[in-house]
Amino acid sequence: MSKAVHNINLDLPDGWDNKTIYTYMGPDDSGVQHILSLVVDDDIETTNVSEFAGQRTEVIRENMSSITVLKDESKELPSGRVVHEFVYKWIPTDDKIIFQKVVYLLLDDIGYTFSCNFSKKTIKTIGLQVDQIIDSFNREDEEEEE
Repeated sequence: MSKAVHNINLDLPDGWDNKTIYTYMGPDDSGVQHILSLVVDDDIETTNVSEFAGQRTEVIRENMSSITVLKDESKELPSGRVVHEFVYKWIPTDDKIIFQKVVYLLLDDIGYTFSCNFSKKTIKTIGLQVDQIIDSFNREDEEEEE
């Protein structure tokens, strides 16, 4: 089922930047409330998705010293788009291991960062749903071109 996101436009005065964040609520499973967030960044300095990802993952690595990186690589989605996937695990509280998947996408000088937390079980189940959601991503202007 496709659910369109509302297209919102605001006249922002000088000094204001659009740093849109979308939040999608998923199921509560295995002790994790799955929340997929999408950050839209139109202030990027590269056209290479791995460089874009590297700039963002560097901040994660510097600020979260207790993470274990499981994946940090580019991959092609079934749609043919190339993204960069960064997956790590960390323990924010006693005995609760969280797996974080972050997927970076560049389209026409705009960066998109998708992220979601998982348990060890749900990264293999709900994680597949999240991959499908990311692969289904398109923008209103892309639909008009088709």
